[in-house]
Amino acid sequence: MKRHIAHVTLTTGHVRLSPRHEVDGAVVAALRPLIEEVVSGKTVPIPVPDYSISGRTSGEDGAGRCLSVIVWGEKPQPEPICTIGIAAHSRCGARLWRSLHEVATRPAATDPSRQPTALWVAAALQTGLERHPDALVWLGDFERCLAWAFIERRHSQHARD
Repeated sequence: MKRHIAHVTLTTGHVRLSPRHEVDGAVVAALRPLIEEVVSGKTVPIPVPDYSISGRTSGEDGAGRCLSVIVWGEKPQPEPICTIGIAAHSRCGARLWRSLHEVATRPAATDPSRQPTALWVAAALQTGLERHPDALVWLGDFERCLAWAFIERRHSQHARD
């Protein structure tokens, strides 16, 4: 398994390689149950007060090698602040990459036809972020931690199959 992921912000085009060693194993372990709940169709509070996530996996073979998550600011009413895409495979990643560009409410500096090589995590910032500027402090870290938790979940499931 690769030991880094490409972390992309669509609005700026900024790409950073995020090595696994930057994310504490305890954080990855804490996020795994949240991912399981999201995959089962629930909207789940995250460890940041007044925020939650919902989402779904995708993949042609039903393996769910990609994950799309909406981060919700809950107050004063629920509204999306960011859509996060995580790709552990290039085929579902291509569709996910294009869909992130379609749902972005801010202009993207990235090309919807040129996805990064998997493994990657990308963030499409939403206009709701303007009403939740405090999220800018933790959102980037959350994206990469969630990505590692999902990718390692996929890797451990494959190892058990």
